[in-house]
Amino acid sequence: MKNKKSTYIIVSISIFVGLLHFVIGPDYQGIFKHFIRGYLIDILLPMNLYLLIQISLRKNISVIKARIIGAIITVAFGTIVEILQLYEIEFLGRTFDPWDLLMYVIGVGLGVVIDLTIIDKFEKQGQKNE
Repeated sequence: MKNKKSTYIIVSISIFVGLLHFVIGPDYQGIFKHFIRGYLIDILLPMNLYLLIQISLRKNISVIKARIIGAIITVAFGTIVEILQLYEIEFLGRTFDPWDLLMYVIGVGLGVVIDLTIIDKFEKQGQKNE
């Protein structure tokens, strides 16, 4: 990341996702309980992981390669987690749900959208200022 604002945005998103994860927790009983407890975190965590990978990869490789590698690593990690859960190995959860795989892809897609819109805007501003 060439523009510090891009990094600040990603770190802010990470802090928000982390706080939300703790606030919701396993005992959440509010509105849309099933979706929030079952799928929202499965969307937000991969989105966040994708964005965090972008911070580290873009220092060494091109933006396009960073996006591709970040997306592949994130989806692969989520898939491995679900496969382990399928075989009843507790790792970042206990219950296999094939819908989680779709949520991981949606999360990475959301991360890419944020990257292509918000992060790109700040990166282009940083290039103009140089």
